[in-house]
Amino acid sequence: MTTQPVSVDLNVGGVDTAPDAAETATVASPESIDDLMGVLTGLIGSASSPEIRQAQVLLLQRLALEGDVIPSRIPAPANITQIGGYLNLLTALGQDDMRTQMLGATLGLAGSLPLPGLDQQPPPLSLAVVSNDVPPGSTGVAATVTMRSDLVSGLATALQTVHTAGGLLPLSAPAALPPVGSAAFDPLLHLGRAVLAAPVVTLVDPQTDAVVLGRAASDTGTSYRLAVRVRSGTTGASTEDWTCLMWDAVSASYAEQTVSGATLLPIETALSGSGLMAVRPSGVPSGRNDLAWARLADVAGLLPGVTRLGDELALVYSKRQIAASAFAPMVDFVWDGGAFATPA
Repeated sequence: MTTQPVSVDLNVGGVDTAPDAAETATVASPESIDDLMGVLTGLIGSASSPEIRQAQVLLLQRLALEGDVIPSRIPAPANITQIGGYLNLLTALGQDDMRTQMLGATLGLAGSLPLPGLDQQPPPLSLAVVSNDVPPGSTGVAATVTMRSDLVSGLATALQTVHTAGGLLPLSAPAALPPVGSAAFDPLLHLGRAVLAAPVVTLVDPQTDAVVLGRAASDTGTSYRLAVRVRSGTTGASTEDWTCLMWDAVSASYAEQTVSGATLLPIETALSGSGLMAVRPSGVPSGRNDLAWARLADVAGLLPGVTRLGDELALVYSKRQIAASAFAPMVDFVWDGGAFATPA
């Protein structure tokens, strides 16, 4: 590694002092530093442990907020007196966080946390990305969906059950919190606690749809349930006739159609062991936008009369994101056993 000497010019109380042998440091050449940074960047980029991912996020945050993206409009400080002047100015302005960051940068340190411009504490959990099932030839089905990071294993279990049986379970989930002023959707979807059976490929043609909403000939009552089309011989699947719902775009209403000869795996069987539960509607949905029948949710840990929506949101979103969302006025809503509602 090529090195070159550099002199450290100190100014104390406005009086310059000439560097002596003890004040002469040896640093790496710019070329060597570039090579080292390249190796470190490759190492960080190829690692996958949770600790390294956290470091990756931190590096990106520092690049966004502290990197020399826009060149400084003032000359770099030439001595300690000038550095002290900047520190005194920031102290007088009450910019304590920026003063700490400046001192760290002067000393070549990474700086303290939190970084200015970021929330004080990142959420403890995140929304994990899961590969979605996209039926051949379908449009409008996203390639991925999201689930809360500590619940994603349950969704993976359900998908594995369906795939082992030769079926597909196309899903849908919102990508972000609805902004202020927009309609607030089902909070469970935005909390990463639920996904939807993709409406754009369900209730279209029960004879071929990967997922149907109906009832088997042996079912009692008039309620409907979801079922996944799977291969013949699948354990727990039904081969009897099913009365399934389909959306009639001409009349803008739902109609029933009988499906015979299909092997359909009831959704409660597909979800067994996953922690996810499906809603079983007692009647026909009120319209195409009534998606209660499509929700697959994990409500473990939600305590009726106790769990606040704001606390659940804070597990995956920052304070800034929550404040800018349609859920901001609803943070004090409490879980009532089926939904988040105004506290009694």
